[in-house]
Amino acid sequence: MLTATGELPAKANTEPQLAIALIVAGIVFLASFFGILTRPVGFLAAVWPANAILLGMMVRNPAFATPLGWLAAFVGYIAADLSTGGNFFVTLWLTIANMTGALTGYLLFRLAPESDRWLQRPASVLHLFAICCAVALAASIAGGGAARLLFGRDFFHGLTFWFITELVNSLIILPVLLTFPGFRKLRELWPAKLSPALLQHALPMLVLAASVALAIMLGGPGALAMPIPALLWCSLTYRTFTTSVLTMLLCTWLLISIPANFIPLPELPDPLRSLDSLRLGIALMALCPLTVASINAARTELIERLSHAANHDSLTGALSRGAFIDRSETCLRINQDRGTSLLMLDIDHFKNVNDRFGHAGGDAMLKEFVVLVSHVLRPADLFGRMGGEEFAVVLPGLDMIAATSVAERIRQALEARAIKMPTGGEVWATVSIGVATRAPGGWTSFDEVMLAADRALYEAKDAGRNMVRVGAQQAYAAAPTLN
Repeated sequence: MLTATGELPAKANTEPQLAIALIVAGIVFLASFFGILTRPVGFLAAVWPANAILLGMMVRNPAFATPLGWLAAFVGYIAADLSTGGNFFVTLWLTIANMTGALTGYLLFRLAPESDRWLQRPASVLHLFAICCAVALAASIAGGGAARLLFGRDFFHGLTFWFITELVNSLIILPVLLTFPGFRKLRELWPAKLSPALLQHALPMLVLAASVALAIMLGGPGALAMPIPALLWCSLTYRTFTTSVLTMLLCTWLLISIPANFIPLPELPDPLRSLDSLRLGIALMALCPLTVASINAARTELIERLSHAANHDSLTGALSRGAFIDRSETCLRINQDRGTSLLMLDIDHFKNVNDRFGHAGGDAMLKEFVVLVSHVLRPADLFGRMGGEEFAVVLPGLDMIAATSVAERIRQALEARAIKMPTGGEVWATVSIGVATRAPGGWTSFDEVMLAADRALYEAKDAGRNMVRVGAQQAYAAAPTLN
């Protein structure tokens, strides 16, 4: 309902903000509570995910980064510490330090290129490391003085301890949030069933788990480095997000197990400084697989772009002639036991468009035609540009009647569409289409099917254009014609 001034009531605007605030406060509370549970007696938490999770939320969802959202995070920190018996003054001090680090990181990420926010370039990991260092420095300066109250150390020791702890937590948690592809994409990538190929793909993970078990059995300082080769193998095999998750799980386990003596290590005279050294080593270890995964992702993207450029027409985005023929021949072999149809399409009087509107007008028509055809086709269909204004479509699994219906829908879609020219004005175009079908067990040569469709196309041209003609079929007594 609108108010007398024509504005929505305030409630309609505040409800989403309150929902966001509750989400932020709840997530920060749960993350802080988990961190408190990992806190050894007399120390800060061994794992403190709340700051990195808060920063990741704000970077991935700018709508959360409102004054109310930051206030909700502040309340979440306070509530978690007080609910576990924390002193109010110390809790307030630690919360201010946590918020200082998260705000610093958010401001720096806003200055970074978008590709660096998602770790899409090799240099992105270096930028991430620099931002994490700045976050850790800001938080440690704000909270280092609390070391005297917590475990009787001076400001310098508190600053060092906080800096290293904040750095390692940021480096192992932030990449997971920054590279998270979304739940829908995860469902698409999740395998539907087990297979030998899937088990082979999981081999790096299994080796990583085995190396962790070996580290527990052997113990000693070298145990920390035993999982690194397997982790690097994972970074060469999996996506950046998967590598980030595996790195986070391994480093989190190390951060928890070392203070709890799950991994036997030699006794050192100063436990706090020893813990600083171990956490710094874990932070630097987390950089290695992230860097490799980022480089591998950039290389894979480059290969995909080059492959797309080699196999697709640069103007229209349809398959190039060579790629279309190669994939069509493969499609015919795969669908040997069921019908497969081929359409040959030629835009009528295309030369007149070029003569009247220039090559820019002809290019605009070709692009619009490809868009129209793509809307009619299925994802499994193949669509290629054979040259000039001539295109071809392979329809796997469709018989002659179904393929003719598809061709007629394409013809009607173009006939009903006015195509705008770059120089102004509109053009109404038509298309002639030839159809040929390979019945189950029929032709095995793609050239034979294409020749039949090509002949049908020229029949449509000779009969007056803007129509569909069906070529000779195997296993069909007569070929119907649609005008």
